[in-house]
Amino acid sequence: MNVNPITIAPVFPLWLIMLLFCLALAQAAAQCVKSWTKLGPGRALVISLLRFTAIVVVVIFALNPSVVTRKEHRISPAIAIIVDTSKSMGQSVAGGKASRLGEAKALLMEGGSSLIESLSKKYEVHVYGLADSLRPLEFGDVARLQAAGRKGDVSAALRAISDRNSVAVLLSDGNVKWNESQAQQLPVVSVPFGDPETYQDILIKGISAPSIAFRDREVTIDVTLKNYGYTDLTLPVLLKDSGRLLSAKNIRVQTNPGESSVAFSFVPSEVGQKNLSVSIPQQVGERIVDNNQVNLSIKVVRDKTRILMVSGNPSMNYRFMRTALKSDPSIDLLSFVILRTPSDILNVRSYEQSLIPFPVKTLFLTELTNFDLLIFDNFNYALYLRPEHLESIRRFVEDGGSFAMVGGPNLFDEGRYGLSPIGDILPVRFVESEFYRRDPSVRVRLSPAGAKHPILRFGGEYREGDAGPDLLWREMSPLDGVNLMEAKKSATVLLETAQGITWPILTVSEKGKGRVLALTTDYAWKWYMGMVASGKGNQLYLMFVHRMVRWLTKDPSLDLVQMILPETTASTGQETDVRIRFQDGVPSRISDAAVSFSVFNPEGVKIDSKLKPSPQPGEYIVSFLPQNGGIFRIKVETPVGQLEESMVVAGPLEGLDAGPAHDRLQKISTSTGGKYMPRKDELTKQIEQYAQKAEKQFVEEKRVPLWATAFVMAVVLALLSSEWYLRRRWGLI
Repeated sequence: MNVNPITIAPVFPLWLIMLLFCLALAQAAAQCVKSWTKLGPGRALVISLLRFTAIVVVVIFALNPSVVTRKEHRISPAIAIIVDTSKSMGQSVAGGKASRLGEAKALLMEGGSSLIESLSKKYEVHVYGLADSLRPLEFGDVARLQAAGRKGDVSAALRAISDRNSVAVLLSDGNVKWNESQAQQLPVVSVPFGDPETYQDILIKGISAPSIAFRDREVTIDVTLKNYGYTDLTLPVLLKDSGRLLSAKNIRVQTNPGESSVAFSFVPSEVGQKNLSVSIPQQVGERIVDNNQVNLSIKVVRDKTRILMVSGNPSMNYRFMRTALKSDPSIDLLSFVILRTPSDILNVRSYEQSLIPFPVKTLFLTELTNFDLLIFDNFNYALYLRPEHLESIRRFVEDGGSFAMVGGPNLFDEGRYGLSPIGDILPVRFVESEFYRRDPSVRVRLSPAGAKHPILRFGGEYREGDAGPDLLWREMSPLDGVNLMEAKKSATVLLETAQGITWPILTVSEKGKGRVLALTTDYAWKWYMGMVASGKGNQLYLMFVHRMVRWLTKDPSLDLVQMILPETTASTGQETDVRIRFQDGVPSRISDAAVSFSVFNPEGVKIDSKLKPSPQPGEYIVSFLPQNGGIFRIKVETPVGQLEESMVVAGPLEGLDAGPAHDRLQKISTSTGGKYMPRKDELTKQIEQYAQKAEKQFVEEKRVPLWATAFVMAVVLALLSSEWYLRRRWGLI
């Protein structure tokens, strides 16, 4: 039997209380003596005892006695159960009857002694799902969990829940992120799923490849394979370009588990997007096949723009254009100047001549495809080129090469260009019997299309005030000679004569995959001298020549429309955004109806996509949801240009390493002060041990003053009232 203790807290000093008690005793004794003879001994004692008892009770209450009651309280700790729901947890376990996640859900929910039910009776239980992020779950959500998403970060998850929980239970196969250097205060009881002994898979774990490569320079791709369940096995590793085999190498798999590496090297010969794939054949017993192939995309660009320039004579036009081309370090120029023709009569034997013959066959039949741009400057081809050479030039352009024709009196061979394969690709044709006219006062102006074209969209950079680019070109030095031409319907005139009959000066067009330009004057060098003479330098002329080259060779920096792909590889089932940006000088807002975009899956089928606004002016976002992996094409068409790019979307299991990593679970438990629990029959007991260590308790103490009760006050009043009543009855009052 527990007896509640009584404590005192005197309201007066103790000596004063004892003095009052003695005075009370003396007063009661004096009253008893006084009334002894009048009332008799019995009545005198009764009245004195009543008075003494009442005074004693009051004196005792001055000691402030209190009854102390104590009550013990216990706080049950909270337990966090973290369920790994990443893709690897969807792999089947031995026998193929259930997945790893299925086993975890059965442990939590199924049976009379399910983990959640057992722990909820004693503790507060919080359940979380962990994949790309940590999300809280209701108990009913556990049965509906699906294995999807990337590896979860256990370190970040523990930091997020440590203030609400005392112990964490991690149900996983070990394919999680873990930062051992970050201190964790929450002990983790880890429960492994999946069998490392029976799991079999060979996957491409990683590929190291540049995102940008240079044409005609060696590219190296490093491939790392990971092996589970196989030993003493030789595997072929294949490198393909759009389904075409580029290279194959054998690799020896010896350790289980283990990693092996192989390197591929190749030299890209063409610029553009190169869609590659690395694959290994499926092996008997493999759990995952989709991770046997990885797609990658490499953009091949020019390290230098290679230009072949043939000039009909060493003119001023050739001199200044060559100077402009050589001033650009990104240009590799090979130029030939015709100093004599085959019809020239020389009284010198050929072996004594210092001039080398023009290597027509080598240049136009063998080496032409190694150049990006071919320039004919006032060059009469009929004396040197045969039909097969001209046909080679046409194929060069149609296959993606560039051709520029710079005017002059010798250029058109009296109009016979129009009857040759070169005439088919040129953006201009003859309309008069007069092919070349000399006139010292030919001024030029921008055409409406020229004001918007990227070649000429730079004049405003060199002027102050409100003067527009058209005025800039009108102030250029006049030309002394032009070729009289007419632009074809498929061509675009950028510069034209400013008085009299309008003749095209700068005309562009596209032919097949290539681009063609015609500058129908051999006096463009005067724009160089005129700007220098006016004190404005030679930058305008240099910019003009450089931008012609960049437009002809399809330099992306000159495109009015640019496509910015995601920095990270897109994944199946996740919305992917591609930014479409318009260059400076283009209106910042173009109506949605004027912007056409299409997204094509690896099978070439157009899929649903949508156009979203961007916070950045002059920018749009094309968003789509890929349902499968592979190479996707994005095509954008706008009033100012069109563009098409390819991007890689990773499949749902591409690159997935689903091998059970139980050693990682052991590290997590060890570093957090928890325990690794492969035996699930002792799991509940082990969790309770950690929970009990974290259990908190406190004692609630309550003091109840005795004098503050109605009963005590009633006793005091009863004693005083009884004394008063007896004194009155016995005649003392």
